[in-house]
Amino acid sequence: MKTTVHTKPLPFLKILPAVAAGILAANAVAVPIWAAAAGAAAAIAGAALTGRRPRTASLLTYAAIFLSAATVTLATRPHAVLPHGERLVMTLGIADTPETSGRWMRATARIDRYRRCDREDTWHRSGEKAVVRIDTAFRIRAGQRLVATGYASPLGTPEYAWYTRLMQRRGYSQSVWINDRQELILLPDAYRSPHGIASGMQAAAAERLARLDLTPAAYGTAAAMSIGYRSSLPDEVRDDYGTTGASHLLAVSGLHVGIVAMLVNLLLWLLPAFRYGHVVKNAAAITVIWLYTLLTGLSPSAVRAALMFSGAQLALAASRSGNSANILLATASVMLLIRPDYLYDISFQLSFTAVAGIFLFYRPLYDAVRSRFRLANAFWAVFLVGLSASFATAPLVSYYFGRIPLIGIVINPLLILTANATVLLSILWILLPLPPLNALFSTAIEGAAGLQNAVIDASADKGWASLPLELTVAQVLLLYALMLAGGILLRRRLAARRPPLLSETL
Repeated sequence: MKTTVHTKPLPFLKILPAVAAGILAANAVAVPIWAAAAGAAAAIAGAALTGRRPRTASLLTYAAIFLSAATVTLATRPHAVLPHGERLVMTLGIADTPETSGRWMRATARIDRYRRCDREDTWHRSGEKAVVRIDTAFRIRAGQRLVATGYASPLGTPEYAWYTRLMQRRGYSQSVWINDRQELILLPDAYRSPHGIASGMQAAAAERLARLDLTPAAYGTAAAMSIGYRSSLPDEVRDDYGTTGASHLLAVSGLHVGIVAMLVNLLLWLLPAFRYGHVVKNAAAITVIWLYTLLTGLSPSAVRAALMFSGAQLALAASRSGNSANILLATASVMLLIRPDYLYDISFQLSFTAVAGIFLFYRPLYDAVRSRFRLANAFWAVFLVGLSASFATAPLVSYYFGRIPLIGIVINPLLILTANATVLLSILWILLPLPPLNALFSTAIEGAAGLQNAVIDASADKGWASLPLELTVAQVLLLYALMLAGGILLRRRLAARRPPLLSETL
C-alpha cells in the first residue's frame, strides 16, 4: 500500500513573485514605458503561439506577467511638475483624512492646477499626488477642494534620500507646505475620488462615535480599530501599542473585516432556505464587506482583507472549499497590478505577512497541542493565531522599527477578545446611533476599549516588553526563506502522519 500526500495547487505562488519582480525592476532600471509594453505584448503573443510546448509557454507567460507589472509601474510613476522655492496658487483636493502632529496637519492631496503667485495669470495642469502639510490654524477634512497659496518642496532632504525614494514608489511626487501666513479658500464642489469619498464616509462615522460619552483614549481606540480613524488617538496610547507589538489592532485588517463578514452571515443565515436565497446572501455579504471597507478610508490592509473575504465568500457561494493561501496570493497579485506602490507600503507588507504566517504555522502548531478539552482548544486556537502572526511579522517589525515585541505574544488572547467586542459594538452604534442607546453603548465600548488600553499600558511598562534588534534587508530575506522552508516541512510531515483516505491509497 502506498500513501501519496496531495497538496492543493498554488498557481499564484509563481505569479506573485513575477509581479513583485516586475515592480522592483521598473523602479531599479531606467526603461522606456513603450519598450516594457511592447515586450509584454510580444510575450503574451508568444505564449499563445507556443501552447503545445508547456515549458516555453510557461516561461513566456511569466515574462508577460513580469513585463506587465513593470509597464503598470512605469505608467503610474509620479512626475514632479510644481516649481520649488516660489509662492504658488494651487487648486487641490484632499484625498484622505488629515492627521495632526504638533503644528501641522498632514494629508494626501491631488494638485489639479497651479500658477506662480503675482507673476503670471496662466494656469498650468499638474495632476500630482503630493504630501500636503497645512497649518492647524486652518480646518480641512477629506473630500474638500481648495484654492490655496503655498510652497512646493522635495519629499526629503539629501540626507534622507531613502525616504524620498520610498515616497516616490508610493506614488507621491513632492511636498506642499501651507503655513498660517498663506491664503486658503474652500471651493463649493467636492473632490470626487474613491479615496476621497471613502475618507468622507470615515469622517462621518467618526462623528457618530464622537456622540458617545467616551474618554479621549477610549474614543481614539474605538475609532482607530473600527473604522481606521487615527487622528484622535492620543500619542501615549499609540506609543504603548507600538511598544507591546499590538499596533496591528489599530489598523483595520483581516480581524476587523472578518468580524463584519461573520456578522452579515449570521444575520442572513435563513436566506438559503428560500429560492435563490444563497445568491442573495453571498451578494449581500460581499456588498457589506466593501461598504465597510469604504467606511475605513480604503486603507491597504482593509482592501486586502476585503478582497480576500470576497474570494472566500465566492468560494462558499460555489459550494467549494476555497484554498485560503491561493486566495491570499491572488489578492496580493491583483492589488499590486492595480497599485504597484502598495509593494512599498508597510501596512500592506505587515498584513500580508501576518496572514501568510497564520496559513503556514497555525495548523501544525494547533494539531501539536490539541486535546479532547474544548475550552483548552479554544484558548490554544486564539493564542496560536496571534503567535503565528507575531512570529511571521517579527523580521519586518525589527527592520522598520528596530525592536521585536515580546509581551504581545502573552497578552494576545485577551486582546483579541476585547478587540472583537470594541469593533462589533462600535460598528453597531455607527449603524444605529439612537440617542436612547447612548448610555448603553458608551458603557459597553468604554469598558471593552478601556480594559484593552489598561492591559496595553501595564504591559508597556515591563522592561522585557520588547527586544532592541535591527535587522538588515539581507537578514530579513534569509529569515523569511528559512521560515517558508520550515513551515512547508512542518505541513508536509503533518500531512504524512494523517491516515490516508481510500482514494489516496493504491
